[in-house]
Amino acid sequence: MDQWYLDYGEPAWRAQTEEHLTRMDTWTVETRNLFEATLAWLSQWACARTYGLGSKMPWDPQFMVESLSDSTIYMAYYTVAHLLQGGDITGHTVGPLGVTAEQMTDEAWEYIFCDGPWPNPEPFPREKADVMKHEFNYFYPFEMRSSGKDLVQNHLTFSLYNHVAIFPEDKWPLGIRTNGHLMINGQKMSKSKGTP
Repeated sequence: MDQWYLDYGEPAWRAQTEEHLTRMDTWTVETRNLFEATLAWLSQWACARTYGLGSKMPWDPQFMVESLSDSTIYMAYYTVAHLLQGGDITGHTVGPLGVTAEQMTDEAWEYIFCDGPWPNPEPFPREKADVMKHEFNYFYPFEMRSSGKDLVQNHLTFSLYNHVAIFPEDKWPLGIRTNGHLMINGQKMSKSKGTP
């Protein structure tokens, strides 16, 4: 079938991400080595699927972004979620700023996260965007993301690549720490084995 790919092996993008890794805290040599090894082999990654939950490809909505490629920069959204959703994790409630999901255009996100120009016509009052921008600038870059070491070979490396591609350098992650695996009956705990 036709497939969409992210070209993680593109030389300039890879070089930027490798350079960023040299300045990032990984807490252990093992984690740093895992990132370095992944950056050395990772190339084109099929990033689309036709079933399940997830984000639709904006340019080809018959496909969804596959789960390891999806949500690699969600930490940025966490900085403003309380203002847009007011604690309602379902997204059905408009948050305290009174800004709806439809008003959050690509241009508004670009203004908040990447210092882009404020759109004209404006989707909502700029003062509300400035409140979100303040929150984002206060909490970003994140100092530590903690996750399973098995995600270094995909999701966590994708997160580094995507931060480098989307955000200005002063918003790139400061650290990623990995943890080991919990053992149950002498085996790694795993959803695929029926252990939560």
